[in-house]
Amino acid sequence: MSSTPLWLQIVAIGVPALASIAAAILAARFAARARLAEGKAARLLALEERTAARRADVYLPFVSTLGDLLTPARQQAALAGMEPVIADFQNFVTVWGSDDVVQAFYRFRRGSTTGPPPAIMMRLTADLLLAIRRDLAWPDSSTTPLEVMGSRITDLERGGELEAAFVMPFDELAERENWSPPWA
Repeated sequence: MSSTPLWLQIVAIGVPALASIAAAILAARFAARARLAEGKAARLLALEERTAARRADVYLPFVSTLGDLLTPARQQAALAGMEPVIADFQNFVTVWGSDDVVQAFYRFRRGSTTGPPPAIMMRLTADLLLAIRRDLAWPDSSTTPLEVMGSRITDLERGGELEAAFVMPFDELAERENWSPPWA
């Protein structure tokens, strides 16, 4: 027979057994919480995907029409179809657009109704397209307004006034063009 008292043997066996039971209970609880978190994450991801798809449906006709307006061979057709495209866009951008896109569209629409200088209108367009780009796919984009619009302008003079319009702060551009933003 063992010389160890019975109570000590029970404690020696019981403590690890209780620790194992407690660990199993905790593991089961944490696993259940993890499953809940995974479910929430999956639902959030599905919502984000549906929202992104809806945004694309709203943005793409507008972006396509803007692109056509900047393509000489397509300008007339784009102008003819612009009214319903803008109407649809302004109806749905307030629901589906990010804050940045809604704000850029607001500036674009308000500015365009005042007969702004061409450099201002080009910059407002570039800022809107850049906001849409960031909203749809590239939130951390380092692309600039110059890069968004510069590829469409065949006679963009390096270091010229139009190129500067895409790189300078907008307030400086408005001052340079002697134009007061209607939202200011």
